[in-house]
Amino acid sequence: MEQVQQLRRITIWGVGLIGGSIGLALKKNRFQGQRVGLGRNIGRLETARTLNAVDVITTDLAEGLQETDLVVLCPPVNLVPMFVERIIESVGTHQSQIVLTDVGSTKSTMVRAIETQLQAHGTDTVRFVGGHPMAGSHETGVGAAHATLFENATCILTPTENTDPDALKLIENLWEFVGGVPRRLSPEIHDLLIGAASHLPHLIASILTNTVANIETEDSKALNFTATGFQDTTRIAAGSPDLWTNIFTQNSDVLLSLIDDIITNLTEFKTLLQTDNLAEIERLLLEAQVTVEKRKKEFGGV
Repeated sequence: MEQVQQLRRITIWGVGLIGGSIGLALKKNRFQGQRVGLGRNIGRLETARTLNAVDVITTDLAEGLQETDLVVLCPPVNLVPMFVERIIESVGTHQSQIVLTDVGSTKSTMVRAIETQLQAHGTDTVRFVGGHPMAGSHETGVGAAHATLFENATCILTPTENTDPDALKLIENLWEFVGGVPRRLSPEIHDLLIGAASHLPHLIASILTNTVANIETEDSKALNFTATGFQDTTRIAAGSPDLWTNIFTQNSDVLLSLIDDIITNLTEFKTLLQTDNLAEIERLLLEAQVTVEKRKKEFGGV
């Protein structure tokens, strides 16, 4: 974490929920450098500064990069390569090195695109490390940010054979500094595991919500009878449609394979119901129950 304290400036490009929480966590843990908020909406940047998520704000990229050692990119994941391209062009003959990282939840397509950009420009000034903090909320905007968002959260880094080891260590230090627990995965393994653990559940929650919403009789709707179980299961469907559309399309190959798995499992369960195979139904439900209880214990639940 000492590396982070040696930085003069950390620029957060996109000060929303995640970017704002990074800024607040840096402040909480007494980062000695300057926190710069960069974006295109001055009103939102003013809000971020008012909430003390950043020290200074700017809509000018060159100003945002001036004397900055580290840039945390927090746009929708499909825009990260474009942001990197703009930084490469803006840095130009910048004498000191600058490290970039992101917070997006898909990695393979994005990391390949960025490494291609860096190789094409032949620059050793800009270094990139893919990152993904496993923390968030269905709420959006800097108003939902808080300084403890990353405490004890897994923060995945996705280095490749082209990743600079010093830059990788710096980004590990960054997530440790704000309370996270860094873990390294390849971009491909990241997309598979996070596709199953995060992207697929969101898709299923959305489909379940829409399915139930369309079930009604002449005088009532199924939604009128939903209770805490339905709310718990579908809460994440309240997430930003724009954000999740980008995530799904960026990780479409993995998601398509996972959808096939779900279809297979549902078809098998349908057969169990059709054949009144109570023993196998109970076994499957028990297997799921045991898995949930195990995870609750691992997370300190009761």
